[in-house]
Amino acid sequence: MNFFFGIKTNTFSSKLNIPKFQNRNITNNNINLYQTFVDNNHWKLELVNKIPDINEFFFVNQNLANNTNIFFLATKNEIINFCKNKLINLNNFTDTDPAFRSNLQIFLKNGGFSSYQSEYPYDMINKQGDILSSVSTLLNKNADNNYLFFKNIYFEPQNKKFKAFFLDIKSRKILDEFELKTNYTNEIKIHKELIKPEVFFLTKNYLGIPMFVSEKKKHLSFEHTHPPHEYILSNDKFMKVSELKREINEIIG
Repeated sequence: MNFFFGIKTNTFSSKLNIPKFQNRNITNNNINLYQTFVDNNHWKLELVNKIPDINEFFFVNQNLANNTNIFFLATKNEIINFCKNKLINLNNFTDTDPAFRSNLQIFLKNGGFSSYQSEYPYDMINKQGDILSSVSTLLNKNADNNYLFFKNIYFEPQNKKFKAFFLDIKSRKILDEFELKTNYTNEIKIHKELIKPEVFFLTKNYLGIPMFVSEKKKHLSFEHTHPPHEYILSNDKFMKVSELKREINEIIG
C-alpha cells in the first residue's frame, strides 16, 4: 500500500495525479480516493473522489494537496477496516512491479513548475530510523533559491517533534539544526554555503522522503534523493553506509 502527499507553502503549491489502474491492468472500477489527516490525536477520514469517472486518474487540486493531508486508494469494502487510532495496510493495489507511480507537480508562485513521483510506502510508516542524504547531489549553488522538503508519515495520529541536522563529515561539525514534525511536509530553505559534497542532511529517529528544489529565474528543478548506498558501487555498500551513519551519530552525540 502506498500513500500520496502534497506541498503547500507561501512560495509553493502542488497538485497530484494518481492512477486508477495498475501497470498491467485496466482501470479498477471499485477503487476510491480517500484522504486522512491528524485531528485531535485521531486519523480523520474523508472521501475525495469515487468511481465512476471517465478519467483514468484521480486529480487532487491545490486546495487539498497541502502539508497535512495524506491520500490513499481503497475500495468501499476495504475502507470499513480503516482505523482512526493508527494507519493500517488496507490493500496491495499499489504494490506493483514495476513500481506504481503517481505524479506530484509543484508550482512556484508567479513562476514555473516541475514534477516527480511521490509515493510513500506503507513499510516506512511504522518504522523509526535515521535518514541520511547528500545535499550537493540534487541542489544547485548557482540557483537563486534552494529548498529541502521532508515528508514524514508515521502511523500514529500525532505531530511529534524530531530533530534534523546539516553536518560536515570532513570537519565533523554540526552546521545547522532544525525541529521538524511527523505527519507533515516540512520545509527548509538551504543556504548556498551548505551545498558541498561533504555536507549531509540527517534526521534523527524518524524516516521520511527528502525532496530537493532549486529555483532560478522562476524556473524549478524538483527531485527526490536516493539512499546513500545507491551512490556506492562496492559489494559492501550497506556496511559502508552503516559505518558512515555511526560516524555521523557520534558527531551529533
